Amino acid sequence: MDDDKIQNVGRKELAITQDAPSQDYIECECGEAVLLAEFNDHAQLHTAESADMALDSAQLPEGVTLSPPNQHMTWPATTSPLHLVDLNTLPAANKAAKSPRHGHEARSSKLKHVSRSNINKQHPTLKEWIDILLGSTASAARTKSHSTHHKDVRRLGKAELGPYAHEEQMPAWLYRQLERGAKVSIVNQIGQGGGLVRLEVVANEARSLLPVLAQLCEQDSTLSKVFLCHPGVQHVFKMAKEGGFCGYRNIQMMLSYIQAAHSQGYEYFPGRVPSILDLQELIESAWDRGINAAGKIETGGIRGTRKYIGTPEAQTLLLSLGIGCEASAFNDLNNPPAFEKVYRDVERYFMKRTPLSSEKVSRTSLPPIYFQHQGHSLTIVGLEIRKSGSRNLLVFDPSFKPSPGIERLVRSTFRAAAPEKLLKAYRRGDSYLSKHSSFEILK
Repeated sequence: MDDDKIQNVGRKELAITQDAPSQDYIECECGEAVLLAEFNDHAQLHTAESADMALDSAQLPEGVTLSPPNQHMTWPATTSPLHLVDLNTLPAANKAAKSPRHGHEARSSKLKHVSRSNINKQHPTLKEWIDILLGSTASAARTKSHSTHHKDVRRLGKAELGPYAHEEQMPAWLYRQLERGAKVSIVNQIGQGGGLVRLEVVANEARSLLPVLAQLCEQDSTLSKVFLCHPGVQHVFKMAKEGGFCGYRNIQMMLSYIQAAHSQGYEYFPGRVPSILDLQELIESAWDRGINAAGKIETGGIRGTRKYIGTPEAQTLLLSLGIGCEASAFNDLNNPPAFEKVYRDVERYFMKRTPLSSEKVSRTSLPPIYFQHQGHSLTIVGLEIRKSGSRNLLVFDPSFKPSPGIERLVRSTFRAAAPEKLLKAYRRGDSYLSKHSSFEILK
């Protein structure tokens, strides 16, 4: 197996924190606790986030003009539409279904998947669904999680779990905010067929951004090739003052792909993406079933807390539902540097799964990639290759919302005089990535 490939990612093995000798945090005015070493980058991205803030809903960013629709600037017709279903109902897995055994390599041909041949049409609540997944083995699994098999597992601290590593319960006001969720409204828009369409809009979710990025990349003359993920991936970002729940927000982005593409496991997530509190419950339940069970000991439990989560927890959730995934780790122990290894791996990911094409922008139906570095995680939604040979990751960062200028271009065809300005908030290149000596990805 490739040295960079790992089974059931664990923080102890990855030593993801080696490049952060100081674990001092500073609280940004946005409510997020940010590592001192990361604060300048964080502040610059806030500047990009607020670009064109003065625009109203009828104004375009400076240097941008609308154009007639271009049929060649669309995604493959194999994509499936989003569907709106009651959030409070989740289908139940067959009681006899078995999830992957602890220790199996993610995305293995031997991976056992949760059975979907007998979906319960009564749509139990999330708690009832988790109880069904746990089944009669819940107590045994809970005991196994703390058995002698994990004698060498240590309790983690602030270096790995953030400034609230030892809290037992988040503040009541924050819990209530997460329980309520972001504001939801219904808006009327003109659909593709010219008719009126009623759309549900969630205040901290942005849809249809990838078609905007595709047009901007087409118009950037410095680029030679671009790969983009499935257009149904939503940009999910934090609510005001919620703090550092980036790991959960990135999991929500991955699940938005599963919903939009009707990919493996989509029937578990009808309607809106699960909330942060729902995701905590799912991860805890997976640990209790013995899936990456060491995570329970490492974190001391995450239910109702602000402890940071990362790749291990994202992998745990997907494996618990039988959703295939592959985790990889990269470091600076040998040449090339870790960020170059990430570029290569992401490029291989797209190249192996994308038909050869002379088009500058390859609009694929591929899933996004969970991307972790010290103190923060993001969702990779594309890769840019410049004519000079340098590369950029294209990301959705859960710490930042789309600028008004970008939002104004959603579902529009346009020309931008300076596309690089609008792309800046989504690009992560050498200057950003070279500050870190280790990374994890989950795809």
